[in-house]
Amino acid sequence: MKDIKFAVTCNKNDARRMKAVAKAWAAELQVPYVERYENGSLDAMLDDLQADALLIAGKKGPQLYSREGMLLYHPGLGKVRWQRVVQRHENDNFLTAMDIRPGQRVLDCTVGLAADALLASHAAGETGKVIGLEASLPLWFLTSRGAASYKGKFAELNADLRRIEIIHTEAREYLKAQSADSFDAVYFDPMFRQPVRKSSEMVPLRPLAYDEPLSPATVDLALKVAPRVVIKERSVEILQEFGCTEFVGTKYSAVRFGIRKRL
Repeated sequence: MKDIKFAVTCNKNDARRMKAVAKAWAAELQVPYVERYENGSLDAMLDDLQADALLIAGKKGPQLYSREGMLLYHPGLGKVRWQRVVQRHENDNFLTAMDIRPGQRVLDCTVGLAADALLASHAAGETGKVIGLEASLPLWFLTSRGAASYKGKFAELNADLRRIEIIHTEAREYLKAQSADSFDAVYFDPMFRQPVRKSSEMVPLRPLAYDEPLSPATVDLALKVAPRVVIKERSVEILQEFGCTEFVGTKYSAVRFGIRKRL
């Protein structure tokens, strides 16, 4: 994985009240705290620090800034999909592929902003458990803090987010440490080789995301940990390379979900 270099600073308007918070974050993450420039831009700070990103402490919570833009935690399309499933009782291809039942344990190996984990958490319910893994340290911090403090207008959605346990680790190492059948289903949403679309809320995330491709060996590890492994990709051909034999999504879908089951 590439080494993501970042530092912690404050929003200009919140500098007095958030400086102590920013310094505490920097100490926790073992990265530098830097004073916010009075006149210079965030890009100027990145250039001077030779950094990939800035983690910004503000009264609305953590923000991540890269040269691709600003990212404030929000479940994004996950919220829209949650509303479709919970309030309109519509189908969702991810949930169809995962086949999650109440009380089950689910492992999301690439949690990102927890959009898929949100749906998994709802499906597993209060008696289930969803664990999300994030290898990128700044993205893990944004999502773990953001999901814990997010206050949308739907109390049930907030509760579903709160139940997700988000761990900073690399999926392969985590899977190696798990015993057989620790989970009922394991999910991978690797970064696509090419973005699905250029204009997306995920654009600021790409420079900060874990960039190593998913390997067949990691999928084999997942299959020991759970009897069902689901992978999100752009084509059936790619999914077949990982041993998937069942697929969810039509030929008109931007993505497909491949399912591999233990024999």
